[in-house]
Amino acid sequence: MNEIIIIGGGLTGLSCAVKLIENNIKASDITIYEARQEIGSPTRSPGIAIYSKNTEFIFNKIKMQKLTLENLEENIISFRREWLEKSILISLTKKGCNINLKSKITDKELNEFFKIENITVINCAGNKKKSSGFPADYTDFMNTKNKIISFNYSNSVKWYGYLSTNNNEFKNEEKHISINKKDGLNETWVCKDKIENIKFKAIEIMKSTYPPKSELILANNTIDRGFFLANKATK
Repeated sequence: MNEIIIIGGGLTGLSCAVKLIENNIKASDITIYEARQEIGSPTRSPGIAIYSKNTEFIFNKIKMQKLTLENLEENIISFRREWLEKSILISLTKKGCNINLKSKITDKELNEFFKIENITVINCAGNKKKSSGFPADYTDFMNTKNKIISFNYSNSVKWYGYLSTNNNEFKNEEKHISINKKDGLNETWVCKDKIENIKFKAIEIMKSTYPPKSELILANNTIDRGFFLANKATK
């Protein structure tokens, strides 16, 4: 395997790159394509995770500061998602990984990729394939090319997240998760078609599409997905 193209520079793509390097792929052979002008901003995903072996691995690699309150009984950690993604990105670039920002991959470019011998394309865009730069009709490539690695995503619904100065009660329910952080902010995510009056008390509002269960939207699942794709690409 000589070259790996990762489509999508969110936490899935970044975690995938970290695991590829751990699996003895040279950082200089990895290129991440991201449609946004800045990785880590804007934030569209929770800064909340269930503590696991993979999340511990990522946090130890980049020495990320956790914002979890010490008296929280459940096995959940909190952090600023944009800090996590930016810290991983800095670590990857220092190792020699290639990052292409504001780069949407077209069907024509995908065809050009597949003309190159020993190249693997990993789709880390997932349900956000349009915003992350992956062609909307990429399924044609998945069906005809054996060089593309992807993941089967669950059906998605709308989720709204917000950071506020409210001191809310901790919740970890199927369609509602809320956690207070050490920095004095509360992060809440709710599965609804729309939310009312949040803009008047929130300092940051986020919106995205995820599976309809809170346990599936947390960052540990995103990290696990990136590791899974990396292992699949290098097995």
